[in-house]
Amino acid sequence: MQNPTRPDLPLATILSLLAVTSLAAGVILLWPGLPAPGSPTGQLCAGLGALLLLAPLAFSIMKRSGASASPPAWFVAHVLAAMLGSLLIFVHVAAADWLTPPGIILLLLVFLVVQGSLVRAFLTRGFALLFARSGAPHGFGAPASLDKAELAALIDAKTALLARLDPGADEGLFSPTVGHWLRRPLRSLRYQWLAEREARMVGARAAAGAGLGWSRRLHLLAALFFYLGLLAHVVVVLFFAGYAAGGGPIDWWHVTDWGR
Repeated sequence: MQNPTRPDLPLATILSLLAVTSLAAGVILLWPGLPAPGSPTGQLCAGLGALLLLAPLAFSIMKRSGASASPPAWFVAHVLAAMLGSLLIFVHVAAADWLTPPGIILLLLVFLVVQGSLVRAFLTRGFALLFARSGAPHGFGAPASLDKAELAALIDAKTALLARLDPGADEGLFSPTVGHWLRRPLRSLRYQWLAEREARMVGARAAAGAGLGWSRRLHLLAALFFYLGLLAHVVVVLFFAGYAAGGGPIDWWHVTDWGR
């Protein structure tokens, strides 16, 4: 059962947000007479959209650093900011040529919004339901070949190590954060090794989470390329405006016109 005090986005809400965002993006792209990307309105939308798109990056940092007291709240902010930010970016690029390097950045943004929504709606929740349906310790159904005594000893070792790594943390929910790796790298490495041994022993859980794990890696990789592309685009249009204009007029606010 969902905790009523825990911020979350239900399946229906995620799919509704994706549908509304997709419809709004289509309307924006088909709307006649939208401002040019370099116009004051176009640049304002780009700036606001880029700021909102920093929320997913902040969510990733807060989640992995352990600095956030409420990662689910950051996740909700990450989803809402990404969808609203993407719409503002669509206003910025609607009148532009998509068959350019910035167009690739936009396609990455579209992929991130759609793929992230579908992974959260189906794979993540399906994995959670698998755990919820099982009454076994740690939320998995133990295969018949599992050596329960060995598993119990491994969990005891994890619990003892966790008491030295992060006293008070829950062994069933804990994973080392950036802070743990920086402060106690050897203990974090040993704990991670024990956790991976446990996952290999429990084959059903490992198989169920394989698709989710690869989907998350793909999402993070696409996000990395998106942020690098976004940073490169901002640097080029602001500092190498002459190059970005390709010999044409520079009709947007910029710092220097290097590249003429």
